[in-house]
Amino acid sequence: MDSPSTTAADARASGPALETGKAGPANGKGASNGKGAGEPLLPSDSPLLKDLNVTLQARLGEAIMPIAELLALREGSVLSLETRMNEPVELYLNGALVGRGEIVAVDDRFGVRIVEIAAA
Repeated sequence: MDSPSTTAADARASGPALETGKAGPANGKGASNGKGAGEPLLPSDSPLLKDLNVTLQARLGEAIMPIAELLALREGSVLSLETRMNEPVELYLNGALVGRGEIVAVDDRFGVRIVEIAAA
């Protein structure tokens, strides 16, 4: 057996990080689609992908508190998040960290200006 790989639990323990290298199968061998090693099964501009829905979330941060504090929350309570005002929010696509951005105003709604995108 080759050297051990990093588990999902190890990655969560060290905090989320954007992948900077190319993703591939754990065994190091590319999937074969008859076109050659390392080529995608479908091109990114495939009509089959255009109408699929995905969920993109911008996560502002988190608050860790004892249950007693949670139970004391009432309407009008203010939660302080661990994220600072000048830190980027994390962008998750279907649960996977794919980028970071800054909160902006778009008319009367929130928006996100993307400042970092994970490598493909």
